[in-house]
Parts: sequence; structure tokens; C-alpha cells
Amino acid sequence: MRGNLPLTRLLFLLIVIATLSGGCEKKDDASLVPSYLYIEKIGLNTQYEQGTASHRITDAWIYVDETLIGAFELPATVPILMEGLQKVTIRPGIKLNGISNTRAIYPYFTPIIKDIALVRDSVIQLTDTLTTYRQGVLFPWLESFELSGMTLDTTAKSTVRLQRTNDPATRFTLAGEPGEYSGFVHLPADTSVFEAVTNESYDFPAAGSEVFLEMNYKTDNALVVGVFYLSSGMQVQRPLLILNKSENWNKVYVNLTVPKYDTPNATDFRIFFGAQTDEGSEQAGIYLDNLKLIHFNTAK
Repeated sequence: MRGNLPLTRLLFLLIVIATLSGGCEKKDDASLVPSYLYIEKIGLNTQYEQGTASHRITDAWIYVDETLIGAFELPATVPILMEGLQKVTIRPGIKLNGISNTRAIYPYFTPIIKDIALVRDSVIQLTDTLTTYRQGVLFPWLESFELSGMTLDTTAKSTVRLQRTNDPATRFTLAGEPGEYSGFVHLPADTSVFEAVTNESYDFPAAGSEVFLEMNYKTDNALVVGVFYLSSGMQVQRPLLILNKSENWNKVYVNLTVPKYDTPNATDFRIFFGAQTDEGSEQAGIYLDNLKLIHFNTAK
């Protein structure tokens, strides 16, 4: 009969109607409306024996009841598909070795834990977002260049010396902290070589435990960071990171874990910095400050 639809066409229409109806239901589903948290920044508080509070916390890793919501570059507005009172954990994140695509939770910072009443379609701004170093974190080496007797000295290879500067136009400053000096190296020609190493050697924890060097720097020349260590009675020099030019003071977290991981018998670690005036440059300047060797206390 002419008034009857073919069965296949009728089924197609029913599917379309069901799909459209489902779409409307999802659109109106209140459970799909997120609550929002706004985090502008994460700060750091330190004790005297932990050195400066300088940091470069770039990310917030957000958990709700220990379920990862995501990692967000700061400042961030974080959508959360939940409401009501929730336990929110914020773990401070950094760029490993200063590289944007190697972001990670920094293991030495305490998480920020808050009970927050989430409200759908509303933004809650978090202001009290301060972290500290965790208990059990060790700082075997700190160098802020405030004392005339530096814990870092040039090697026989170096043709220039490591100095201190208190020039307000170039030294590192941090609001609320009293530091007056920074380390300074002047490379006067393209044949100049700089190499400096820690006066003391340090034991790194066993393989599986992380080791980092925190440092502030400013340089108009490439700068190498690495370690010397002993392995099977031989001294090894191992570059780990090349820092590019930075017109302004920068902060980097250098991962020193690798040598102990692939050379478990390595001992007597010393941190070194090295540079040679870039080709075509008549002179260059390198500034260092707030050097921290840091790892967990793994002693039982």
C-alpha cells in the first residue's frame, strides 16, 4: 500500500529519532557539567638549611580522591566532573632539565591537600597554594656564593676564574631574601675555557633513587653541567646537560640520576660546570646562583 513505509526506511527513522533523543538527554545531563578550580601559581617555603626559596614550579598535577584529573600548566582553570566536598591533592610539577616535553611531578615537594566543596558550573579560586620540601630530603651541597670561600673551584683546564659579583644589575635577587652575591665567569675570547668542579665529592644513593641539582643561571654562552665520578678505579667525566643562552635569570632542575642508574658501582661524585666561548663571540658572561644537590635520605 502506498501509505506504508518500507521496513528498512522505518527502522532508519527510528534509529535517527533515538539518536537525537539520546543527544538531547546527554546535553541536559547535569553530571556532564564540570566544577572548576583556578590555580594561579604554586609557591615554595624553605627553612634556612634548605637554601633559597627560588623555584620554577610550572605545573599542577591534580588528583581528586587519589584519581588523576590531569597535569595543567600554570596558571590553570581545571575542570572536574564532580561536585560536593572532595579531597583535592595538588602535586607541584617541573620541566625536567628545563625541557617542555619532559614534565614531571617533582618528588621533593610536598603535595598540597585540601578539602574543597566543588560546585558545578562555578569557579573556585585557590590562593593558599604553598609547598615545602618533604621530610627526609637531604641537601649535601649548597652554594649561594654569599661566603668568600666558595665550595666550587676551577680546574687546571680552565683559562678563566670563577668570581663573585654583587652588581645589582647582574646578580640574582629574590624578593624577601637577603642574598647579595652571585657566581660570575667572564669568557673574554673564543679561545677561553671555563671548567669548575665541587671541592668535595658526594655519595649518591643507590640506583632507583633520584638525584637532582637545582640551580639559577643566566648566560649568553652555552653551559655544560655534569659530574665526575670514580668507576672501577678510573675517573670519568660525564656531561649531562647543555644549557642554552638565557638573557634573564632562569631556574633549572638537572636530573643527575642517570650515572648511578647505569653505573651502579660509581662513587665519589663531584658536580662540574664547563664552557668555551661560542664561535664568533668576542666575549661571554656566565652567572650562577643557589646551587643545590638534593636527594632523599635512603639510609635505613
